[in-house]
Amino acid sequence: MRLRDWPTSWRWFRAGCVLVLVVGGLAAAAAAAVDLDLPDKGTLPTVKYLFERSPYINGAIVALSVLATCLFLYCWFTVNTMSLAPSSFVDELTKLILARQYEQAAIFCRNHRHIFVASIIQRCAENATKHQSVILAMLDTEGRRRADLLWNRISYLSDVANVAPMLGLLGTVIGMIKAFFLLPQQHGSIRSQVLSEGVGQAMATTMFGLIVAIVALVFYSLVKARATRALANVEQVVHTLADHIKQEPAGRGGGASAAERPAP
Repeated sequence: MRLRDWPTSWRWFRAGCVLVLVVGGLAAAAAAAVDLDLPDKGTLPTVKYLFERSPYINGAIVALSVLATCLFLYCWFTVNTMSLAPSSFVDELTKLILARQYEQAAIFCRNHRHIFVASIIQRCAENATKHQSVILAMLDTEGRRRADLLWNRISYLSDVANVAPMLGLLGTVIGMIKAFFLLPQQHGSIRSQVLSEGVGQAMATTMFGLIVAIVALVFYSLVKARATRALANVEQVVHTLADHIKQEPAGRGGGASAAERPAP
């Protein structure tokens, strides 16, 4: 599977994220209205019971987990060499550059701007008559800009891994506050039971947050390794195309290269 239309697919992905957050909020609101029964003494509470004790915080954590999963799948199928530098695009562009048709090459890149390497080669093709140092500087600048955009999207997984445990800690603090404020209303041995149940329920949000954070961090590590390999391959492709452009002498826009001109 290859998703090469980055701008369009990214817009759809962001719309899906908003939908996930809305659905998560509605689910949390519905869970908050449920009348809960306490678990039997001496038995561990179910995951459903723990979730419904802090529905809003846990609902937000679940929404983050769905968001992390969607982002992981999106990056996994779009961050690869075939998506960033499709072989058909590279082959056609190589033919144009070897034929010294730099203007057509720039137009071809402009018409395929959704491809990662297109804008990088476009800058080089538009300035093919300039000095090698200028071409290399443009190559480096545009490559860094495109790579930063890619890493920025991948870093959302790291953000989820940071936000999820903080949400869990927030739920724990809120639960502890409720438990302690309810203690004066209880009497005798009921106080210890209320306190233990309140602490246990409060700690559940931290547990959910840590689980989501661990999974998101694993997702981030996998996508990061995949992106590193893909960018290394793309860099090799870009430098190969740039080397073909640099064979043209400075100040000339076409004609034979230095290797092709007859000796005097």
